[in-house]
Amino acid sequence: MIIGGRNRISAEIARQTRLAEAIARSQVEISGQKRILAPSDDPAGYARVGQIQRSQSNEAVWAANADAAAALAARADSALDSVVTAATRSVELITLARTGTVNAEDRQAYAIELQGLAADIRAQMAQTDPRGQAVFPLTAPLAIPVGKSLELSGTLQLDRVFGTGATDLATIMDDAAAALAIVDDATRNAATATALTRLQDATGRAIDARSEQGARMTLIDSALERLTNSKLALSEERLGIEATDIPETVARMNAQMLTLEAAQAAFARINRKTLFDLLG
Repeated sequence: MIIGGRNRISAEIARQTRLAEAIARSQVEISGQKRILAPSDDPAGYARVGQIQRSQSNEAVWAANADAAAALAARADSALDSVVTAATRSVELITLARTGTVNAEDRQAYAIELQGLAADIRAQMAQTDPRGQAVFPLTAPLAIPVGKSLELSGTLQLDRVFGTGATDLATIMDDAAAALAIVDDATRNAATATALTRLQDATGRAIDARSEQGARMTLIDSALERLTNSKLALSEERLGIEATDIPETVARMNAQMLTLEAAQAAFARINRKTLFDLLG
């Protein structure tokens, strides 16, 4: 009988210990708001959460890359607006200068403005981003990873926008300004006709480049939107797998606490009995 009583006491202590551990577990789930604390809690859920974490980590890097590409693209787009405006104005100036009503003084004013536009174009060609990198690089722009198999560039190569060497936009503008300074009418007319054709070609190139840049920006915006939507979806899925159901867990914990309190009270009453009571 004594041995049987001791066994019952040990079993009751073990049961109460398990209840206390369950209550402590519920408290941890509530405070941390996570129901999966170890792989054994939900092997499939734990594995899926691991996959989601890796996806979230990768996409955080891609999103940062896409943000950087978007910032560079916006800077390049702003520069291209200025370039197209300057190129269009240069065509207007040469066209005005070729009319018969313009005198030498007017042509000189146009030439000075063209030289100023050329200086502005050179400033745009030399523009750098906050990291000190060229907005319009000499070589192919850096391809920035923004997805598992997707890389995008935020800008265009320098010659795609401005041309190269003797045919770059700034040089063409300077040549046009020099043509306006020619005294001989026939020679000046021939030179300005050539300058006008070159400026029109360069302006068309700049307009095409701006359109291409706009397409790049659309792709970057699409990548950012996709990453934002994916971030939300992954967060919601992860929350659905590992988040604690607070009302259900609180209710379960309260029930466990009531059970433990009742068991402890009963256990205390039993242990007030004497040895003779146990011997019956």
